[in-house]
Amino acid sequence: MNEVSIELNSLYFNIGAEHQQSDETITSSTSCPEESRQIDPSSKTISTPSDKYIRSKSLALNVIALLITVIIVLIIIKFTVLDSHSTTNDNNTSKTSLYSSTTISTIYDVGQGGASSDPPCSSYTVVNDPLRNIATSGIGGSCDDGPLFNTSIGGRSIRFMGTGGTIIPLTSPGIYHCGAFLAGWFNGTLPSTIGTVVRANVCFDGPKIPCVFSSSVSVVNCSNFYVYFLPPLTTCNARYCTI
Repeated sequence: MNEVSIELNSLYFNIGAEHQQSDETITSSTSCPEESRQIDPSSKTISTPSDKYIRSKSLALNVIALLITVIIVLIIIKFTVLDSHSTTNDNNTSKTSLYSSTTISTIYDVGQGGASSDPPCSSYTVVNDPLRNIATSGIGGSCDDGPLFNTSIGGRSIRFMGTGGTIIPLTSPGIYHCGAFLAGWFNGTLPSTIGTVVRANVCFDGPKIPCVFSSSVSVVNCSNFYVYFLPPLTTCNARYCTI
């Protein structure tokens, strides 16, 4: 009896094992084939709407960056040009100021000054006045009747210097010159010997009358320059001219 029971149990175990093996085979054969499929790395990537949006946005950002760069460059160029223009204007202003400064009269004494009774070659007054030059128009006019010439000794010893000229012209420049209506010129000959004094008249020509009036002056040769003794003028507007 026991042997029969053992055989039945053994048979039952074998049948159960075979049934389990059969189930596993069926399960394996019915598995989804997609689980074992491999992705081909050489397959092409398919663009999605999201990818297109990203590329469009990137392109737009690049365009904006380029525009900003162009604007910055234009601003830099503009300020550079303005600065250059400003620098140019500053240079022109400096030149104008320099030119204007040369038209200012400079007057100073040497030695005891031109109003002293000392020898004129060592004591005189320097007059550096570009407006006295015969090239200067006389419209507006000035007159040599002021304190420069009106002294206690009846005049002043003057040495002309600078861009205006160093001597009184020896011929008539005509009217409307030297910053006055009547332009004075030396009607005589300058001394050629050092220390020699020459007395002559400075004439002032009118519109139609030569030497309409004159002023008695003197000039001394001081080696390499001349010193004039010039009295104040009694008629305006008239000036001693220079060349």
